Amino acid sequence: MLETTGTFPVQLVISYVGFLPDTLVVREASEELTINLYASLELKEAEITARRQSTEISTLQPRNVELLNEGELLKAACCNLSESFETNPSVDVNYTDAVTGAREIQLLGLSGIYTQMLGEAIPTLRGLATPYGLMYIPGSWMESIQITKGVGSVAYGYEGMNGQINVEYKKPLEEQPLLHLNVYGDAFGRAELNTIYTMPLKSNWNYMFMGHVSGLQTKNDHNNDNFMDMPLYRQMNVYNRLHYNSRNKFEGQFGLKAMLEDRTGGNIGFDESKDKFTTKAYGFRIETRRVEAYSKTGMVFPETPYKSMGLQLSATLHDQNAYFGLRTYLGTQYSGYANYIYMTVIGTTDHKIKTGMDFKYDVYDESVDDSAFTRTESVPGVYVEYTYGCEEEKFGAIAGVRADYHNLFGWLYTPRVNLKYNFLPELIVRASAGRAYRTPNTYSDNIGLFVSAKELEVLEKPKMEDAWNGGVNLTARFKVNGKEGSVALDAYHTFFNNQWVSDQFSSSTSVYYYNLKGESSASSMQATVTYEPVLGLVMKAAWRFDDVKADYLDFPDLSKPLLARNKSLLNIAYTDRSERWRGDVTLQWEGPKPLPLAAGTDHGNHENGTGFSKSPDYFQLMAQITRVFKIWEIYLGAENILNYTQHQVILGSDNPFGSDFDATQIWGPVMGTRIYAGVRLNINKSKN
Repeated sequence: MLETTGTFPVQLVISYVGFLPDTLVVREASEELTINLYASLELKEAEITARRQSTEISTLQPRNVELLNEGELLKAACCNLSESFETNPSVDVNYTDAVTGAREIQLLGLSGIYTQMLGEAIPTLRGLATPYGLMYIPGSWMESIQITKGVGSVAYGYEGMNGQINVEYKKPLEEQPLLHLNVYGDAFGRAELNTIYTMPLKSNWNYMFMGHVSGLQTKNDHNNDNFMDMPLYRQMNVYNRLHYNSRNKFEGQFGLKAMLEDRTGGNIGFDESKDKFTTKAYGFRIETRRVEAYSKTGMVFPETPYKSMGLQLSATLHDQNAYFGLRTYLGTQYSGYANYIYMTVIGTTDHKIKTGMDFKYDVYDESVDDSAFTRTESVPGVYVEYTYGCEEEKFGAIAGVRADYHNLFGWLYTPRVNLKYNFLPELIVRASAGRAYRTPNTYSDNIGLFVSAKELEVLEKPKMEDAWNGGVNLTARFKVNGKEGSVALDAYHTFFNNQWVSDQFSSSTSVYYYNLKGESSASSMQATVTYEPVLGLVMKAAWRFDDVKADYLDFPDLSKPLLARNKSLLNIAYTDRSERWRGDVTLQWEGPKPLPLAAGTDHGNHENGTGFSKSPDYFQLMAQITRVFKIWEIYLGAENILNYTQHQVILGSDNPFGSDFDATQIWGPVMGTRIYAGVRLNINKSKN
């Protein structure tokens, strides 16, 4: 019985979830009603899907930073850092010679020694680690890679003439699986095992263990020159890290790494017990031991969240014993680093200040044959960096300056500025300019030159390398038929005030080292277009032009050897809607490269008067497919599918102790088609 206080007739409204509402007219209190409700219209399920791009370039921040996340790292075998850039058009990775397997990156046309390497914002892989350091970081350990073109932050030091590469490792956080395993093998005999174990501890502590074992023990000689195409090696690598978070004011990260590596190579029949330091057969061996420890601690202030302070500490021991034929090289480096950072604002959060002081300490002890070289560097420094604007504003700027006192080279002043302006929310123009310095390491920077008959002649005492870098970038995002894409245009120029020149042009019997006598510069331009025509299918095309020249003793304004002026890349990646299948294909084109004067050859009578030749251009094709299951996935891929190789990679290979032996004339792929496969396993933590 429904009660009413009004007079009849009255309106009765009936509604219920899932049914159409109805209104009835009741004329008297005793009237009996029959009510029929009809189901409301049911809509079909709507699924909203979004995927994060594997390579991201922000249109908000002033610095030109390219972020390669885990999706990009999984596109290739990515066994270590040196193999993480195969699908990236900005960074090249090339072998320094055809014997030792050493690899170096090239960014903005310059060698990787001019790129500052950071491990979670701490300088790393400096000095003696430069030739092989890229292979000390397993791919499975990495969470992302940040590539900064042009000058970076003054908070990390005065190095980085052409940019910075920062590696972010996987962290012991709750979302990480309890156990991750990655097993890899290829047709040439290379095998790897990576493991990551994450364990939550009591009292806000989390622990992570990362382990890596890899090796190649199969002798390959595809071109029958009696030299191994790649050296045999064994590597063991461990990384322990602790993370503490009070969830209030204090946070700390602590890490300890240790790495052992042993690589050997040379003639197929080389027997170290019988042939070492003889002319019976050519061989080399490099034994490396490396230990790193670091801590990163910081405090925030809940009452003033724009304030924070942090302290970074690290210590490194790098020890290397090596011989190359009849040559010997021994090197030890002890390094310490401390950096105190304080951040606050001036008035409002539109005006941020980062300031601090740091201290670098390095001891280098090297010996080459019978000559010893020892030096100690201690460099205290102070810096301040001002940031204007927030990400939502059109204009933003980062301006910084630092002053360092180097015990060998005196005062170093490093100004840097980064500007950005958003003409539209999806259209940004950036500009940057700044200075950078670097202490040259004559032998470790050029360790690949040990596998040549040329003598290494130091003509004078090295000075600090000093360069200015400036550049502009335009990044635009667009939509075509509702599908997203982006265009990025870069242009950068580096000019050296002084450079420690490795002159491979002026003599066929020696490599000369001396301070720059004229001019040296590098110009780099790049265009990259990315488009997703259908959901899950991402296409990326890029072209890059590098013009790198220097004045040598007898040959001014020569192009940098073994660097292609033109390069292009096309990458097509696909992920299905269920994300169970992933696949990608990459095609690269390398233009001709100028070759240095080979050992034992004479200058010719070519038009330029030098007789230096160029390599042919070539294509490389690689592909990979991955099938994802519930807790594990399998992947299968191939590199150098077109099987293009440089046939004669070692000159004078029939007489490696003769005057025309030279393994540094490497301009193309050494190995043929490489087929690989692997399995990844992720076991999540128990919900209980």
